[in-house]
Amino acid sequence: MATTSIRYAIVKSIISGDTLIIKPLIRSASSTNENEQRISLNYIIAPKLARPSNDSNTSQLSIDEPYAFEAREYLRKRLVGREICYTIDFEITQMNRSICTIYLGKDKETGENIIESLLSEGLVELRKQTGTRANDANYKRLVLIDEQAKLNKHGRYSDESPNTHIRNMKWTLENPKQFVDEHKSSPPFDAIVEYIRDGNSVRCLLVPSYYLVTIQLSGIKCPILKRDDNSINEPFSEEAKQFVETRLLQRQVKIILDGVNNQNLLGTLLHPNGNIALYLLKEGLAKCVDWSLTLLQQGWREKYRTAEKFAKDNRLKIWQNYVPQTGPIDNDSNDSNTASAINGKSNDPTLKGYQAKVLEIINGDGLTIRDLRDNKIKRIYLSSVRTPRAADFQQKSDENNPNLNRQQIKRPLYEIPYLFDARELLRKRLIGKTVRIITDYIQPASNDYPEKICCTVYIGNVNIGEALISKGFAKTIRHRHDDEQRSSHYDDLLTAEQQAEKRSLGLFSTRSGIYRIVDMTGDTNKERAKGLLNVFQRNGRMEGVVEFVASGSRFRIYLVKDSWIISFLLSSINCPRAERRIPLSNNSQQQKIEASEPFGAEALNFSKEHFLQRDVFIEVESVDRGGNFIGRLTTADGQSAALMLVQAGLAKVHDSAYNASNYKQLLEAEEKCRNERIGVWTNYEETSIKENEDENNEENKPEDESVNESDTINFTEPRFRCVVITYVTSDLKIYLQYSEQGQKLEQLQTDLREIFNRTKPVGEYKPKKGELLAARFTVDNEWYRARVEKIEGNNRISIYFIDYGNREIITDLSRLTKLPPGML
Repeated sequence: MATTSIRYAIVKSIISGDTLIIKPLIRSASSTNENEQRISLNYIIAPKLARPSNDSNTSQLSIDEPYAFEAREYLRKRLVGREICYTIDFEITQMNRSICTIYLGKDKETGENIIESLLSEGLVELRKQTGTRANDANYKRLVLIDEQAKLNKHGRYSDESPNTHIRNMKWTLENPKQFVDEHKSSPPFDAIVEYIRDGNSVRCLLVPSYYLVTIQLSGIKCPILKRDDNSINEPFSEEAKQFVETRLLQRQVKIILDGVNNQNLLGTLLHPNGNIALYLLKEGLAKCVDWSLTLLQQGWREKYRTAEKFAKDNRLKIWQNYVPQTGPIDNDSNDSNTASAINGKSNDPTLKGYQAKVLEIINGDGLTIRDLRDNKIKRIYLSSVRTPRAADFQQKSDENNPNLNRQQIKRPLYEIPYLFDARELLRKRLIGKTVRIITDYIQPASNDYPEKICCTVYIGNVNIGEALISKGFAKTIRHRHDDEQRSSHYDDLLTAEQQAEKRSLGLFSTRSGIYRIVDMTGDTNKERAKGLLNVFQRNGRMEGVVEFVASGSRFRIYLVKDSWIISFLLSSINCPRAERRIPLSNNSQQQKIEASEPFGAEALNFSKEHFLQRDVFIEVESVDRGGNFIGRLTTADGQSAALMLVQAGLAKVHDSAYNASNYKQLLEAEEKCRNERIGVWTNYEETSIKENEDENNEENKPEDESVNESDTINFTEPRFRCVVITYVTSDLKIYLQYSEQGQKLEQLQTDLREIFNRTKPVGEYKPKKGELLAARFTVDNEWYRARVEKIEGNNRISIYFIDYGNREIITDLSRLTKLPPGML
């Protein structure tokens, strides 16, 4: 039944050149608000658009009739989203279809008759009327318009081949990833939005290539809209779809292809009025998705986060019940910018954080630092950064132990793929350096794990967590979407990981990332270690890294060239022992705690701060019974570790130091600390004299042999004697001769020299430990009586001159010989 009343509507979409979807509008009190309707235009037939074939053979697809797409586009460009007025000429009840005449605008009298416009462009066919309809005035007018279109050769009546007006439709993409890669650097595609599946998924027609593709909006996710009757719509899913549909359906847009996910294209849709994803976020109809946010082009990520934050702060739509997570801030932090960093309010890294000095790297993602504001030492971890763990690479030996907890699997860091690389990158860039730290959040203690202070760390303007991930040595932690405890630069971390994966770096490469390092420490390796002494002495100066500090003068060192780890002790000094734990038995977990010696803890902390994980150079002099190498250690800038400890008052010069190249400096440093009562010399007092080191009967030893350390002699009845001081050690041991026996010693020396002047010693002499012999002193090249204290490899003989108290190491055996008879 026909009705000639004027109705009003907004055009939602164009189905074809003669069929539209409209949304009726209320214009009077008598009209009702109706749902969207499908209407067809009276008097005309438009060419049919292509549809995929229903045949199971998808290669056989229908094609457009000539000018079908032009007719559809003519209406789309003129009508979609605009207001029209229309009359219903008649209805086909069986099809629930209204046949109408429509006018562009709000007034039938002044509005453009769309049917007439289509005919004048030659885009549709005039349906031939019969009977009374053929005499209808409107029809006769349309016949004249159609005739004029023929005369003007418009559209279907032109001389062009009809085949040139048929689209070459491409219904599917065979290889979406390849398609994206090929067009990654291309300008944005022109496209028409054909269908809205939900708030963040649309179907688009790329023009002029005519690919029909489904695009998921990168970086966001809208509430899920049900796909069938068994599913439940998430709140605001319909509203999100409606929001996009109203603004984008059948609109011309620009598409930036960002990537592929499960054969679906990921992209950014740009309307002339802006990026639809930003509007969805700002309206509270979508939330950011971390993994696809990294695919966005530069600058968009921050805008997305800002838009989402706006919706959160205003409790809009999906955020109506949102409660901000007030991540705990480091209690020692007095920097107001730290809080803003947690909330992402500031993007300028130069305005945030506090300064600290890095003391140690812990497993690639943790740092021990000294906070320069209060000088306190604490441990922090890199926010949202996860380095490789032993449990990630379970070995067969672990698989055979069903009772082994994954978290209990422990291995040296060089046996875990890329963990050594991660540690080395941080060590070389950060150790001993001043860095800027932003406290992002504090992870509460749970189960066996302690509380973690999680931070973003900058060296200069470089985010060290981002640098670590960009090399493929770590990955970004995937937080839950509602978990706001994350890095203040989380998106940068995700982007860095994406780039590392794309370039097949580190954990994303085929290389194992495991280092073959031989550990020569411990009782089981002491014999092997002793066998390396000659090798190390031939090598001379060797480059290493201090891996562990056990006390002020005891280290574990990684030798870079040979990939060995050795135990190393500083020569020339005595350092107080720090507290240590000693197992009660080989298989027992019980330990005995041995208390620290005075200033042992201070010496340990000093060595940790100055040598731990630093590049150093060592020279091995000897090895002890436990397989610990003894020698000199210098820092990368040439400072002696032994001298540094002595200068700090945390070590004493050992008797054996007299042969050290910096012996004089050691003595001067020790004397300075002793005079100023620094460190181990704090309570120093000169209160006693030491007896001779040998407990021999005075009649069985030379009367002029020097006094050495033994029991303390308390002079209750002092007896004074004249003496000549012959030698003083660094720790004030005094060697002297009684003056009344001076002539005897001088005569003995004269006789000894005359003997050797008359009869030169022949060949090399093979001394024995403890033997009394004659030795030629290096300084004056004269012969003196001496005792052999120690014999080492390479003919290194430690000599003690019994008449003067000094010592020397002799390597030339021609400078040693038997004492002549009567000289013993």
